[in-house]
Amino acid sequence: MYINNVSIIFYLIVGLIGLAIGKYIAWTNIMYPKEEKLSFNEFWKSRKEVYEMQYITMFAISILYIVVLYTFGIKDDFFKNLDLIKFLVLIPMLVSAFIVDLKHRIIPNRLNMTIFETGILFVFLYGINNIAVAKDMLLGLVTGVGIFLGITLLGGLIAGKEAMGLR
Repeated sequence: MYINNVSIIFYLIVGLIGLAIGKYIAWTNIMYPKEEKLSFNEFWKSRKEVYEMQYITMFAISILYIVVLYTFGIKDDFFKNLDLIKFLVLIPMLVSAFIVDLKHRIIPNRLNMTIFETGILFVFLYGINNIAVAKDMLLGLVTGVGIFLGITLLGGLIAGKEAMGLR
């Protein structure tokens, strides 16, 4: 059986991968504010703990993965699948940023830097196939960084203290 030219088995596999990644993200959301080590070894050692919102995070990422797969489908070429891959990589990081910010009112710098580095990687990958798209993505990246840097600097001048993060 196929949905949007993708076998239902792929939806099931992507949903299960989403559940596993969601469990790991629920654990990292607890570790980010504590600034503790994030590794799979530490994850397996501490898996007996009960985490708040663990199941919500697991199912949210799983459902988002299935929606992204439905939206983009699976193409026959790697470069045609870059949009699908990009969202499958960024969804857990953005969900993690959302949850940590909701609970602790802070987005950890290492999470921001990971998202930034992932963006640079995808600009490079898109540039291999289409330089015009890569230039547009790079311009958007520079514009976004410039806007938030401007807010940080102006807010610091006006308020006389940190206006936005950098902790």
